[in-house]
Amino acid sequence: MPRRSDIERARDFEHRFAKAQATDVIELGWGYAVLQADFPLSEYHNRVAVTAAAPAVDIVGSTDDIFEGAGLRHRYISVDEGLGKWLTYEFVAAGYDHETIVTMIYRGDEPDAPEHPVLAVTDEELRPAIIRDWRVTIPGATDEHLAQLADRQTLYTRGADVKRLVVYDGAEIAASAHLYVDRIDNVVQFENLVTHADYQGRGYAGALIREALRLGRDADAELSVLTTDHESWTREWYERIGYVEAGRTHHFSRRS
Repeated sequence: MPRRSDIERARDFEHRFAKAQATDVIELGWGYAVLQADFPLSEYHNRVAVTAAAPAVDIVGSTDDIFEGAGLRHRYISVDEGLGKWLTYEFVAAGYDHETIVTMIYRGDEPDAPEHPVLAVTDEELRPAIIRDWRVTIPGATDEHLAQLADRQTLYTRGADVKRLVVYDGAEIAASAHLYVDRIDNVVQFENLVTHADYQGRGYAGALIREALRLGRDADAELSVLTTDHESWTREWYERIGYVEAGRTHHFSRRS
């Protein structure tokens, strides 16, 4: 059997991780849908993933049927690189917004030690900071929406070992991130990096990512990956640290 490429291993983990957290997985001929009945407002946990070629009209129609049946108002579709290029026009014409997410793999040298202490905390300890930060990102979100965005982190351990990493500034969590450790493919994935606006520019994000790389090394991970918005300034920041682009995923969303 041919050895899978690094991006294939990263994507295999992504799909396995998503399915492990779902209450329902619907296999489709060209991909799958995941639903999470306890967290219906989390788009990541209620979406369609396209992994093989199919007509856009079939994908849109199946998505509508599945989401209407589950009583969901949003629509969210992720499409593997290559496929998304020829689906974009038709999805946008159907009313979907489009964004490109970049998967990056660390190719740098041994990272320096973190400049600030990085601690591992529990879901409960991290929860208030997640709600605080999402309230800034989505100012119109309801309390229930914010609670689901915070509490969905309890699902992550279904698909990987999880470390919740934070940097404190006094008594406040100034910055946080999650590190997923996959023992099947020896992949670690760094995600959900947030530095609260009051604490930006102090090197806290850099400390978190250096600690995550160190933890990945200690876990004997063969790949250290992360994802970021192609249009975000963070992509160039990650490149300066030692990450390189390995692939892209197209994401499409709309409200019903």
